[in-house]
Amino acid sequence: MTLASPAHPQIAAYQRGNTALLGLIRGERASSRSPRQRRRRAEAKLARTRTLLRALGNPQRQYAVVHVTGTSGKGSTSAAIAAILTAAGYRTGLRTSPYLQVATEKLQIGPTLIDGLSFDEMVRQVLEHGDRILQSDPETEPLNYAEVWAALALTWFAERQVDIAVVEVGAGGRFDSTNAVVPLVSVITSVGYDHVASLGPTIADIAWHKAGIIKAGATTVVGPLPVEALSVVASIASAVGSPMVRSAEWESRCDARVPDTQFQRQNAGTAYSVISALREQGFAIPESAVVEGLANSRLPGRFERMPAENPSIWLDGAHNADKMAALSAELSRRQGNRPLPVAVLGVLGAKDASAMISELHGVASTIVATEPQVVGKRPLPASSLAELVFQSGFQGEVLCESDVDCALETARNVASPARAEVLVTGSLYLVGQVRRSWYPDDEIVLRRSPWPRGAQFEP
Repeated sequence: MTLASPAHPQIAAYQRGNTALLGLIRGERASSRSPRQRRRRAEAKLARTRTLLRALGNPQRQYAVVHVTGTSGKGSTSAAIAAILTAAGYRTGLRTSPYLQVATEKLQIGPTLIDGLSFDEMVRQVLEHGDRILQSDPETEPLNYAEVWAALALTWFAERQVDIAVVEVGAGGRFDSTNAVVPLVSVITSVGYDHVASLGPTIADIAWHKAGIIKAGATTVVGPLPVEALSVVASIASAVGSPMVRSAEWESRCDARVPDTQFQRQNAGTAYSVISALREQGFAIPESAVVEGLANSRLPGRFERMPAENPSIWLDGAHNADKMAALSAELSRRQGNRPLPVAVLGVLGAKDASAMISELHGVASTIVATEPQVVGKRPLPASSLAELVFQSGFQGEVLCESDVDCALETARNVASPARAEVLVTGSLYLVGQVRRSWYPDDEIVLRRSPWPRGAQFEP
């Protein structure tokens, strides 16, 4: 249920700004180009971002930056770093990507999202500068969604006079539009197979793209990387003169309570290593801030339980094989004598669905295939996804419901008699579609929080 009218000034402003941004999306085309064409195009996009930022007064130079990339864990690690810095008393900006439900989720200071009116004004300001650049050079290709978003975030942080911003990469790193920043710390949380059409087919290729955010003089913090990736990252860090720190899995360095999952421990360990690097550069961050920050750090749609539901409904936006493997390990760990959950699975067409499906073997009793919807990205049709599940040798029942609401209702009906839980996974966009039944978009915009009504967490 939506409480606010579209006529509400904050909602109307948000809708104007978001409509303008969505109008910049021109669909998926990377797979239709050669690697050389993709490289040239990526370099041109980053150059346009830098040109736009110069026109805006280079706002990214007005505060310290922690730049975070990784195949998995970059969003949660970014949120943890920002929460610790906020607890330490720093005015901290956080830019995440993508969002689940509303665009304002991508921009926050402390725990508070950007308001609708400011969002609309910032979009207008950035687009006006972009138009002036186009008028001065008709040969320049129009700005795209990612370029405008990078400029929007970096400019807003400057206008709000943050002390430090934690900036999450959109995809890759080397040619990502956020790579116009010059960070104090560059963070690579993990390297695995994802976005292979644009980043390359091998771990070494993907690591090269991630390592593109490493800058001379900045400390590089890396999470648990495969040997092939670590070799690439270490070589690049050495070449540019960046000291590299390998984070350890979380240990009891302080009294902070970290939820007992493997991927959360890894993210906490990486965040702590970043905090240690910032301390060496003069940031005063007491251990009490680490305790408070980790206790308050959260992102929607990451192993999140919806409130007051029977059967219990869990959301986890595991959208690649590494994330799905981590989710599967956690499901196995906590299973005990519980019935296996019923999974609602939706995957985008560009993802390796087969690798993701294999991780659900043995941890789900039933899979309901469905189709997430997002502007500019094609979902894998539910029928095709169901066929892949069959072909994988999955031992449970396989159902097909292309409509997301119908898929969730089907899963509930299957889970209830068995006293099983429901798990929604495979895509952050799918998770966002489902989540708004409990947390309406308008309330998130108005209350400037992804949890306008509170949330429940695994005890």
